Amino acid sequence: MMEDLKNKFLNQLQIISNLEMMQHMTTFLYGEDALLLKLFLKEATNPKQMSKALNITKGRVTAIVNSLVKKDYLVTLPNPLDGRSIDLSLSINGLAYIKGRLDFMDSYFKDLLTHIGLDTSNMLVDVLDKVLIKIEDYEAKHNG
Repeated sequence: MMEDLKNKFLNQLQIISNLEMMQHMTTFLYGEDALLLKLFLKEATNPKQMSKALNITKGRVTAIVNSLVKKDYLVTLPNPLDGRSIDLSLSINGLAYIKGRLDFMDSYFKDLLTHIGLDTSNMLVDVLDKVLIKIEDYEAKHNG
């Protein structure tokens, strides 16, 4: 019984991971869009903070920063307090790009939730809230 439930759960996660919805969301979790989003939200404004916020190496941050500078999405500026380090700032193009991505996501999810319906959307959010609390509790007990 538990084995069947586990397999069904994993199958549902696999289906969810293949949905277009997830493809739109995962771009904000890794790579260039994730760095641009952190910068847009001012959660990280230099490579050291970015490395910690994105849980990636400083070398990977440097590679992403270099790519974004070449695309004219990012500007690097000397840190006024520490001449050895740099601060990161969105360029006009970078700001337009990330705002466009966020506007698309906003519209996409409003349309999706309208399609799902208000009652079903509320039930889904309630169930996810309860499940996430249980998962976080489980992970804290088993990883801490």
